[in-house]
Amino acid sequence: MPRKPAKIAARRTILLVVEGETEQIYFSQVKAHRHASGITITPRLAKHSSVRHILLAALAEQESGVYDEIWCVFDRDTIVRDGLGEETTALLEKARARGIRFAESYPSFEVWFYLHFAMPHPHYLSQYTLIEDFRQFVPRYGKEQAWLSGGELYKQLRVRERTALSNSVLLAAHNAACPSEGNTACSVHELMGAVFATAARC
Repeated sequence: MPRKPAKIAARRTILLVVEGETEQIYFSQVKAHRHASGITITPRLAKHSSVRHILLAALAEQESGVYDEIWCVFDRDTIVRDGLGEETTALLEKARARGIRFAESYPSFEVWFYLHFAMPHPHYLSQYTLIEDFRQFVPRYGKEQAWLSGGELYKQLRVRERTALSNSVLLAAHNAACPSEGNTACSVHELMGAVFATAARC
């Protein structure tokens, strides 16, 4: 009697629509390092670095039906500075209603990096001050693509990921207890937990 072919588990696909090269390179390195079984993480750079274009890209990809789950990764600095506007607010509500998820940072994605080492200052006026503070931990840090792609930063971050997750949860709890638009914020821990919890179940 011929053997029955082994059942192949369906591969769950996750799309990350990210704001810039920093996020794209970081999540590509996470993907390469984790070798997550049964899951595909596809960082994709939005055509324009704005929340509006990120949401448009995410909604368009959802229409294709290719991905099981879609996350938008963006900074809230421009939202705090300029507001959302009617069109972007409508897109945000539409994306949320369709189950698209968000990983936000304020003032910038470097908050997530900082959380690997310590709790950041509770209020930053700009990403530049945040980056200067982060350089106490990684003195050579820069946003240049060549440096980020070299993997030096990720080597330092990946061994501290549990610290980052714990600190990010604490930061979110503090912000929930003391809400303010200008609070330093990061919800990247939600993305990391959801993505790799899904991977563990596959």
